[in-house]
Amino acid sequence: MNLFEEFIEEFKALESENNERFENISRFVNNIGAALTKPYMYASIELDEAIKKLKIRAEEPMKVAITGQFSSGKSTFLNALLAKDILPTGITPVTSKVNYIRYGDEFSIMVRYKDGREAFFQVENIANFTDQRSALADDIDYITLYAPLELLKDIIFVDTPGLNSQSFSDTAATEAVLKEVDGIIWLSLIDNAGKMSEAEVLEKFMHSYQNKSLCVLNQKDKFSKEQVKQTSEYVKQAFKKYFSEVIPISAKQAVEARSNKKETVLEESFDNALRKLKKSALQNGYIIKKQMLDDALEEFNKQSETLSKKNSSQNEALLKESNIEAVLSFIYKEIQPISISAKEFAITQDAKLLIEMLIEQEEKIILVYEELENILNEYAKEATKTFEELKSRFAKSLNESLLRIEEIIEKIAAEILSKKRGSQRVRYAKTKAGFFGGKEIFTAYKYEAPKINADEVYKKLFFDDDLVGKMFKQYLKSLEIIQDEVNLQNAQVFEKLEARVLEWQKPYELIRKNKPLYSDIQFANVRKFASKSYENILKPFSDEINDSFAKISSEFKHVGSLVKFNYQNATEVVVAFLERRIENSIKLYEENPTKFSIYEPRLDEIKERLKIAFHTYELENLMRSSRSFVGKNYDKLAENFAKINSEKMSLISESKNEYVKLKNKLISLFNTI
Repeated sequence: MNLFEEFIEEFKALESENNERFENISRFVNNIGAALTKPYMYASIELDEAIKKLKIRAEEPMKVAITGQFSSGKSTFLNALLAKDILPTGITPVTSKVNYIRYGDEFSIMVRYKDGREAFFQVENIANFTDQRSALADDIDYITLYAPLELLKDIIFVDTPGLNSQSFSDTAATEAVLKEVDGIIWLSLIDNAGKMSEAEVLEKFMHSYQNKSLCVLNQKDKFSKEQVKQTSEYVKQAFKKYFSEVIPISAKQAVEARSNKKETVLEESFDNALRKLKKSALQNGYIIKKQMLDDALEEFNKQSETLSKKNSSQNEALLKESNIEAVLSFIYKEIQPISISAKEFAITQDAKLLIEMLIEQEEKIILVYEELENILNEYAKEATKTFEELKSRFAKSLNESLLRIEEIIEKIAAEILSKKRGSQRVRYAKTKAGFFGGKEIFTAYKYEAPKINADEVYKKLFFDDDLVGKMFKQYLKSLEIIQDEVNLQNAQVFEKLEARVLEWQKPYELIRKNKPLYSDIQFANVRKFASKSYENILKPFSDEINDSFAKISSEFKHVGSLVKFNYQNATEVVVAFLERRIENSIKLYEENPTKFSIYEPRLDEIKERLKIAFHTYELENLMRSSRSFVGKNYDKLAENFAKINSEKMSLISESKNEYVKLKNKLISLFNTI
């Protein structure tokens, strides 16, 4: 068992504990995701994506960034950590893009372009995309290298361009990476460590990462143990606010030790043989001949036999001397526990933020419905008050209109009475001629009896001046004015509600989610509800006003028709009645003057007969009673409006409560975290 294998075994127990914590995080995210994506939540695509990202974050290993000043050997150091020459190295800063190095079932690279495209290539082509000297690198956002290495199951390495590159975009990309990773390895050459130029870079970019940063001093093989120790102690003291630990290593020795490692050489030999086979197959139309396989196998067996005879103790000593395992030890012992705790905290906070955002979404939607509830609540109070005010107002108007009828009756009665004249009449009574009786004789007695000149009455009232006709036209006009005003005021009562509801509707029938994670369907449902405001809310109120309009118009028509076509005939009926009564009284008087008197029409009697003929008592019942037809109409309107308002409030509350329930579920979920 080599040193690296021993190191892995040493941390098996620690890894088991960490895996359990990882599983708890994954379980937590899965539970949150399941709760937030239930069918009744109408989760958006963006919310699904956010939950997927949380799941990926929960399941993926810790991220460790390798950074430093350019030409500090970051790529060589990573090759040493990975025990495989994967990343290209060079004197100039060849790593111009952020490279994510992750576990994969086979070696490959994924190139993510700035326009969002992704493409996969063979790992041998990596230099074409990472070297800043390559024109292909200009359009690249970042690169992910996949490798089937056990170490990468626990760690994602991030190779950065460096923090003092001449390219501003390279430095900015590196700075962004440092904020998102779990650990940072700052690579510096021992002979450059502690210099002012490095101190300035550290102060500018690394001042807030001390708890997750390791300083690795490379090329310790070039210096004596004492020099390495002195430099390490100096850096620890000088840069203690930037790093948790300082470890000197030799990436060169680690690479050499790995290069001479039997397993590594055999693996590379096998890879070379496989590449040759692929190349030959490509040249021969993807046909692999048996001889080609035999040759490759023979060459591999020869190398395997040679390696088996080599002594590996020198190689093991070189690997130990490189001190590379100290870096891995720091990653597992220091960075990973912090990483898991940070991940637990960050994922919990992110989950809370998701839930808070969804609670906020439900609150926004609830407010939409509550605004409409407030409109109807306020309107219900105003409408009730308005109906009472209009009821009182039009009671006065109807009473004033009814007074016009009474004025007409006063006028007709006065005119009838003014056309009453006294006429000389003679009656004959039987008497006996002598004291002791004898022949009966008739004696004439003169008396005066009243007589109504009907022709003059009609002429004055209906023909020459048409006084009554004019007065009735004014009366009917007053009724029309009242009717129009009633209908106008009733329409305005509805229009106030209509204006408020339409004002409420205007923004909400176009409402869209203003945050990506919000539900498209929930906001679509709000738009649908708002767009149907007339059908859902206004129409029943409008129908009630229209019904009222028809009833009011019918009642006013009835009130007008009671006298409109009847006033002349009613007057003639009353005059005829008076004339008959006078004539009947004259007959009785002439038959027995001591017992009967001649009827003399009085003004109050004439008015009473006119009231009956003009249906005045019916009009008073319709127009003057405490329950006039307009008053009854307003009582009915108020009753029906209250009923409709209650139904609409129930409809709104039912719609709103769907979101209240969702909000309460989210709050309960939030409180469990």
